[in-house]
Amino acid sequence: MKSILYHLTFCLLILSLSKSVVAQSVIGKITKLEKAVFTISSYDINEREITSRTGFFISRDGIAIAPSNIFLNSDSISVTLRNGKVYLISKIISSHKIANITMFKVFDHRQKGFDYIIPSQNAENGNNEVLIFSHPKEAESGVSLGVVTNVFQAPYLDRLIKVNSDFGIKSTGAPVMNNDGELIGIASFLKKSNTRQYISTHVINDTLWINHASTRSWKKTLVGKKQSIFHPYMLEGISNFMNSHWIESAKNFTLQIKNDTTDVLPYLLRGEARKRYENFMGMRADYNYVRKKNPKHFLLNYFEAIEFLKNKEENKAFVSLITSIEEHGSFAPSLVEFGLLVVKIRKDIETAKKCFDEAVKSSPLYAKGYYERSRLYIQYLENNEIAITDITKSISLNNRLPGSYSIRGTLRIQAENYLEAITDLGKAIDLDPNDTHALFNRGLAFYNLGMKQKCCVDWDTAGQMGHYKSIKYMSRYCNKTPIRRAGRR
Repeated sequence: MKSILYHLTFCLLILSLSKSVVAQSVIGKITKLEKAVFTISSYDINEREITSRTGFFISRDGIAIAPSNIFLNSDSISVTLRNGKVYLISKIISSHKIANITMFKVFDHRQKGFDYIIPSQNAENGNNEVLIFSHPKEAESGVSLGVVTNVFQAPYLDRLIKVNSDFGIKSTGAPVMNNDGELIGIASFLKKSNTRQYISTHVINDTLWINHASTRSWKKTLVGKKQSIFHPYMLEGISNFMNSHWIESAKNFTLQIKNDTTDVLPYLLRGEARKRYENFMGMRADYNYVRKKNPKHFLLNYFEAIEFLKNKEENKAFVSLITSIEEHGSFAPSLVEFGLLVVKIRKDIETAKKCFDEAVKSSPLYAKGYYERSRLYIQYLENNEIAITDITKSISLNNRLPGSYSIRGTLRIQAENYLEAITDLGKAIDLDPNDTHALFNRGLAFYNLGMKQKCCVDWDTAGQMGHYKSIKYMSRYCNKTPIRRAGRR
């Protein structure tokens, strides 16, 4: 236990907590969180271990969540806390159709109750570093530090976050916390691609759960068609799809189809994955099946719209997006794409704003909704105050959207917040050293603070990459004309 607390304290120092009082508060939260985490293991009829994963309690009376597939082909299941105490499962309550998560109740034979974790609805602070309560056999002292490398808006999963960490397959189901000590995600591991990620805890409150509360024994829950819900193939398929592992994604959806041939969703997603690796015959077969069963499916029309947009067939994309929105009026990606399209082809700013408003209302974790609404306010509605609020929200959710820091830095220059602008524009340049717009504007910020040498360096760098305004400003304020780099524009 002492080694765990030591390692956690070390991780907190890495996370750069600024005040000791805050650090002590977070350490206290972490200690409590650790007591709620357990290893869940399945065994065959001869009591040999089949699988081991991670889970955690979400209520004092023994309600817990863990990966659904732990229950498959199991004769018995045990739950082992970090302190070594072992418990049994009394019943399964519900299972998520997509996320490979099951909620169940643990039998409290000691009648003392359990430490538990309340999932946070605050996703913004999970944008950089996170801490994962990994399986004890996969990480020293049972914890892993993770750095966010990508953020996806995944169909049916909403926010899916890829991390650079060292946990493995046994840590699937582990709680993920941010540097405020809040539970923000549930870890999963894709074995074939060694992808480490986590799903936002918002899935715990969505509408895709199937209730099993009437089942007396957890084994009876797996009888018949309900067993297909406990396979991880949909989660793995969508995760591989978002990470551009197209062939592996298609294989996952094929496995799901074998378990349940009645659902059009795996056919649809497999068809789209097949298209990405140019299996056009397979794609057409899948799409024809979906069109026959559900021609107005919102994802089918969304994917078709994206393809039309790539081919510059904007009128066709317009129709497909309308159909998608009519079938699923709160699907944020369709709303955002439609908003962008009506501005481009009709200059309809009012409709675009309504689309972006609905996107952020229905999917408050979708960074692109705030991002595009911010750009709309800047370009057409001339409201920089709301624009900076939206772009800040977007950055807090996904700081990897192109130009986010550059946009906010430019807005801060206009508000004469030059120091904050320099910080933002510096981050923009770190993400993209060829961002001449950011270089030019940081030069402006330096100039307004009287830092002539630094502003000239930025304008010189941007000018050598062919940025005309930087060349002009170099000549006017630095008495120098930069030499343009060969092959740059």
